[in-house]
Amino acid sequence: MTPEALRGIMLVAGGTGGHILPAIAFGDWLRREKPHVRIDYMSGSRPIEREIYGASNIEPRVIGITGSPTGVKGVRSLSRWADLIKGVVEAGRALKNFSPDACVMFGGYASVPALAAGRAGGIYSVLHEQNALAGRVTKLASKLGVKIASGWKNCEGLKRSRYTPVGVPIRRMPLMPKETAWDALGLRPPAGSGPVVSVMTGSLGSGGMANILTELAGRESFSSWFFLLLDPESAAPRSAGNIVRLPRVWDISPLYSVSDMLITRGGASTLTEAIAARKPAVVVPWRGAADDHQMKNALAASGEMTLVWDERGDSIDELALKLKRLHGKYTRENGFESNLLYNSGEAAETNCRRLWSFVVNCRKGEVDVE
Repeated sequence: MTPEALRGIMLVAGGTGGHILPAIAFGDWLRREKPHVRIDYMSGSRPIEREIYGASNIEPRVIGITGSPTGVKGVRSLSRWADLIKGVVEAGRALKNFSPDACVMFGGYASVPALAAGRAGGIYSVLHEQNALAGRVTKLASKLGVKIASGWKNCEGLKRSRYTPVGVPIRRMPLMPKETAWDALGLRPPAGSGPVVSVMTGSLGSGGMANILTELAGRESFSSWFFLLLDPESAAPRSAGNIVRLPRVWDISPLYSVSDMLITRGGASTLTEAIAARKPAVVVPWRGAADDHQMKNALAASGEMTLVWDERGDSIDELALKLKRLHGKYTRENGFESNLLYNSGEAAETNCRRLWSFVVNCRKGEVDVE
């Protein structure tokens, strides 16, 4: 089989949306652009993983692993080590049954069993690192000779010769008329004249972000603003003043279509989507992320339309100032149509195409995808 004639690819992604959504986006692109390629998915067994895949009508091959054994202690650590060993066996069985020509891993603990099983079974593997800082699995894979695709131009923790920037695969976000988008969210348009700000808390939510928003939205200077807070604990939309708490939204198009601005955590997928959609954003990186990788992502994404606010050291006044600055600069009066999703479709196609070229070229012994 020639390198170009890839007929089957196993996409491995688990943990949170930051790993899973790029895998789903890449799989969607493959179905559209490479219909001859068989696709399957492998994930861990946490409920959030099943929920994310289920929202896209995907049933992955589940291996019984729920987290890294190095992140906990005592009995939980021993249990996870046992799960990891069983996971290698389960991953090997899944790969044997599907018999892919290549395995594309998207990081996180679910990639470890796939990496081990793939090497044992002689299956060609590559790994995509979404973050601007290489994770432990990425570093391990690199040491074992696995080719690394990077979501950003720089991937801290790896030598430049060890990775190839391709971008983060993201979902296509078709523009919706605002009225249609509000209906899709189950909400009425706000009566105020201020901007609509969506607060993206990540797939696991964030109590800290909710507290910050409550204080901010309660200020007189933000009384005309309207905030949409993604809250995984909400079963249905709940309003309190100028804040509406929304349940998890996996179809992001309606939310982006009604939003003028974003406040977001520093997940690589969300930041890439925000930049592609040209949404002004204040990034509030979660400082508890492994090796502080969300701060690395935030700094990599920072620019005129993407400002960083550190909840550990910066004041609410500074957050308010950054939001006002973005609102003052990016308005319709200044020629900025905030409800247009600009180049999001182009970015979705480009990043997926680059990742595909990376996989194909690596099999040929070439890694230049430009």
